[in-house]
Amino acid sequence: MRGGMQTRRRDAGTVRSLGLGLAAACLLAACGYQPLGETGPPAGRRSVVVQAISNETLRPGIQGIVSAEVLRQLRLHGITSGAESGPPDLVLSGGITGYLNDAIAFGVQDIGRRFRVRVIMSATLARRSDGSIRLTEVIVGEAFYTAGAGAVTTRNAEDEALRRAAQDVASKLVARMLEEW
Repeated sequence: MRGGMQTRRRDAGTVRSLGLGLAAACLLAACGYQPLGETGPPAGRRSVVVQAISNETLRPGIQGIVSAEVLRQLRLHGITSGAESGPPDLVLSGGITGYLNDAIAFGVQDIGRRFRVRVIMSATLARRSDGSIRLTEVIVGEAFYTAGAGAVTTRNAEDEALRRAAQDVASKLVARMLEEW
């Protein structure tokens, strides 16, 4: 008799959990929630084309890293245009105007151990049809790293910090673009 009661309680708990999960899913769907990347951009969303980003720093290749992150963030938010959607509404242009790698913590012999990488980007968003400027921003992205035991590990840590700073710049830029819409 006791085993039957426990089974019924377990079954009732499972049914209750499923019911609550179904109610939560219905509520989220009714509020317009949709997972990122599942469908296209909402109606009325503008499309953007990204022009080649220039590099005004002494760090070679930085513009490629930042460009890739900007494109990734735009795609993530459903903003970029595909070939089938026609010409883009807006043109994003800009350049990397600064790359800073500053020591912020030092070891016993005054040798840098912890560093801050900053990437500075100047960006302009203009209408393709008439060239009117929608947005002009200077954005700073930053990341931190710790120097390794040797030159190779330190360089790898700096390169990883550069990628994270590029992600920060791209995230801030796309967030600012979304504020304009």
